[in-house]
Amino acid sequence: MAQMPAGQAIIEALRAEGVEYVFGLVGTTTNSIVTEMYGRTDIQFVDTRHEEGAAFMAYGYAKASGKPVACLTTSGPGTINLITGISLAQKGHAPVVVIAGDTARDYINRDGSQAFDLVGLFKPITNMAVQVNKTERIPEMFHDAFRTALSGKKGPVLLDIPRDLMEGQTVEWEGLPPEAYRAVNSRVTGDADAVKQAATLLSQARRPLLLVGGGVIDSEASDQAVALAELLDMAMVPSYGHNDAVPNSHRLYVGPPGGRGAGEAAEAINQADVILALGTRLTQSTTSWNYSVVNPQTKIIQIDIDPLEIGHNYPVAVGIVGDAKAVAQQLIDALRRDFPEGRSNPEWRARVEELAEARRARLDAEVELTGDPMMPQRFYTELAKVMPRDCMVTIDAGVAAGLAYDRIHFEVPRTMFNYAGQGGLGMGLSVGLGTKLGRPDRPAISIQGDGGFLYTSQELNTAVRWEIPLVSIVLNNSCHGAEKAQQQKFYNERYIGVDLVNPRFDKLAEVYGAKGYYVERPEDIGDAVTEALSLQGPSVIEIPVAEYFPAAAPLPAGSGGR
Repeated sequence: MAQMPAGQAIIEALRAEGVEYVFGLVGTTTNSIVTEMYGRTDIQFVDTRHEEGAAFMAYGYAKASGKPVACLTTSGPGTINLITGISLAQKGHAPVVVIAGDTARDYINRDGSQAFDLVGLFKPITNMAVQVNKTERIPEMFHDAFRTALSGKKGPVLLDIPRDLMEGQTVEWEGLPPEAYRAVNSRVTGDADAVKQAATLLSQARRPLLLVGGGVIDSEASDQAVALAELLDMAMVPSYGHNDAVPNSHRLYVGPPGGRGAGEAAEAINQADVILALGTRLTQSTTSWNYSVVNPQTKIIQIDIDPLEIGHNYPVAVGIVGDAKAVAQQLIDALRRDFPEGRSNPEWRARVEELAEARRARLDAEVELTGDPMMPQRFYTELAKVMPRDCMVTIDAGVAAGLAYDRIHFEVPRTMFNYAGQGGLGMGLSVGLGTKLGRPDRPAISIQGDGGFLYTSQELNTAVRWEIPLVSIVLNNSCHGAEKAQQQKFYNERYIGVDLVNPRFDKLAEVYGAKGYYVERPEDIGDAVTEALSLQGPSVIEIPVAEYFPAAAPLPAGSGGR
């Protein structure tokens, strides 16, 4: 064992897990940790301009790369500022390890300066929140942190470390590899009898549908999902916000469900007699939590890594606890024993293709929309012409950005990023920056409205300093759209707090040192996006768009608004 400063042991614990970046802000309680990254290139401290931006960037990095990441913040408000972003990591199941440098133990429970119950604050939004109580336990507790963050349903953890346990303290470091203290690359298979029941039910289905969720992406099961669908001519619909789980160009893909998705997808779900819910919780955003979308006669097979999710929102015909990839392969093997070449279902396949074609025709017709400023739908028709196949797209909350759910086509897993049911406005820019750091080989854009962009626009400074080539597109309708739609429809147009006065966002970008574009005509969108994607640094494209109030307003509670 090697004896080393406590701060160095923390950095070694992160590097043992392959952590490349630590996002956060410096503070007096964490200098003993952050200075251990001085001069290193294998792990770097990304200093953001606000802790919220750090948490959002960490989320984007983790979801894009599939790897764990860390945030490092100081006592009191420094760590409290992470809460919005960490709640997103909890909803989106991202393995973000928060290292909170807390006040010295003498300050705790005495109303000391910046002394708060950080563990209590973070418990509801993390998979684990604990305070380190002895310096010598730091390595052990980091093992616990990564074990918890990366096991089963992934998610964030908080390690609160009082200042006096780090400064001037040393610890014995064993240098254990991850496989010595947690299961690595383990895949939980499903119960054999349950898999057999599910295969029988699917083989008898006349209108089977595969609902692919975030578990498919996390377990890298896209190929297995497609193979399953092709075996039985199953319609493919992603759960809300996971459009990238399967290739959208596939002949069996219908479209995304939900209030901002495709009506054709909801119709396919409603017509299905058997739904295979693969790696999905059947959430409100996908199903409305009632039988308006899911037919009450439909039999549901649910597969989830978390046993508490089985039958949680809908009764199931068969429930299987297990890894999406492992169980999907079990089902493929079971079905191929009876149907080596698959079971053709021409009548249902024709219906699925009819629904998919109806969606394509509806979206294609939007090229005829006119107006000055342009309708926001027109932006998406032009973006589709130039967006690279593997482009990562971060979609902020908001009406204009929300149109992306039904209009952007995804072909590659880990290319769609959004507010994951958390619903917070303003995550677009920072999450997008994190995705680009997580997968620098892929192009990256973020789409947000004018309201959301100003939540974290200071992180343009971070993007410039770190030379992160994210293309940030601001659809400027000069309002909080969802709330204005509600005030128009239900409150006699008594508009208050919904109309915005903004700076020129392209000029704001230039002040920060980024490249700015201002595009007013649909025919100029493609050139601006193409040029921005070729840059070596960040850019902002401002596009004035008309107010657009969807017929479905107001949005369901918890849908994100704005």
